[in-house]
Amino acid sequence: MTVEIKQLEDNIDVISIKSILEMLWRGKVFIIAFTGFFSLCALLYALTLPNIYKSSAIYLPVSAESGGGGLAKLASQFGGLASMAGINIDGASEDKTEVVLTYLKSRAFLQYFIEKRDLLIPLMASEGWDKETNKLIIDQDIFDEKSGQWVRDAPPGFNVIPTAWEAYETLRTSINAAYISKQGYVSIEVFTYSPETAVQWHKWLIEDLNLFWKQRESDKLTKRIDYLLKQAQEAQLSELKTVYFQLAADQIKNNTLAQVSDEVLLESLGTMVVPEYKDSPSRAILCIVAFLIAFVLSSLISLIYFTLSKKHLISVGK
Repeated sequence: MTVEIKQLEDNIDVISIKSILEMLWRGKVFIIAFTGFFSLCALLYALTLPNIYKSSAIYLPVSAESGGGGLAKLASQFGGLASMAGINIDGASEDKTEVVLTYLKSRAFLQYFIEKRDLLIPLMASEGWDKETNKLIIDQDIFDEKSGQWVRDAPPGFNVIPTAWEAYETLRTSINAAYISKQGYVSIEVFTYSPETAVQWHKWLIEDLNLFWKQRESDKLTKRIDYLLKQAQEAQLSELKTVYFQLAADQIKNNTLAQVSDEVLLESLGTMVVPEYKDSPSRAILCIVAFLIAFVLSSLISLIYFTLSKKHLISVGK
């Protein structure tokens, strides 16, 4: 029985809490040094990270009435006749929420936006913000401001001068758009190094998005009007002519109203405010996480080291 117990003790190391604390205490110098060094590196790294500012605002998608009350009235008067002529009179509204979320981050729109607003340099070469001059800091290894030339080491397959195609991904990740279903709002956020730049880009983004949609709707309505007027001229029945002319008049009214407002896709629910505090990075959290990881890792290394050392001494003693 005594021999069996001895063999069991030799094969199984029962590590008590006391022994763990003793091993940690013996390795305290290593733990402190490792944790301190790792935490210091994390702190220095955190200090090199530039501040990121966020411009945020909420918008109400503008519901588009395809004819509105006028079409509804026409539907009740001439719905049967219009159907026979192949005309669909529908006053249903168009949900633009999906349009906003999809088109806002589409390559077609963002590349157009980059080129129109001349954002290649701030997107591809900026590395921070100078608070004193209120200007973006440009990486001179990418773009030489003195000569006005691109000097970057271009990735394989790309030219030294970047294109909107390259800048698209950078801009896309700087924009966050979400639909708040309970309130029916669209939340849009723009992130960049400068607080004023974030607000300016945000304003431009909404302005160009509305302008694009305004032009799109105007083109559609113009084509509809031309088609309806043409059909009215060719119609044989006077009642059908009336339907075409009233439909055309309704589309002309819609087109006129669309030209009056600049907010044809997104309606702002407040004024944008320049952020005074950074949105990220959270340097304190980064340092705390680094400290905890370093402490746990160094403690495990110490426990493993002293456990293996103990086994080695026992085997030598035998």
